[in-house]
Amino acid sequence: MSSEHEKDGYGITLFRPGTPHNAKIRGIVFFIIFCIITVVQSCYWLFANTVRPFVLGMPFGMFFIVLFITVEFAVLVILYFLESENMEEKGDV
Repeated sequence: MSSEHEKDGYGITLFRPGTPHNAKIRGIVFFIIFCIITVVQSCYWLFANTVRPFVLGMPFGMFFIVLFITVEFAVLVILYFLESENMEEKGDV
């Protein structure tokens, strides 16, 4: 089952051949989540451009950045555990 791109030797491959449909969907969903987090972090001044209120002893702008770094870390941990669970099911560990 080869495509024309494989014969020509060029093209963009998003997923390896034989990747299950649910793994593709999960990859796309996590990519979209990380894109949204990146855009929100780069434009945080639109949402958090004030010093007050203080949250956990930090100005709101700083808290907003720390919050989204924490959210990104949590999403990465979830993705890591989902991928390691997937690898165990396939027997690639």
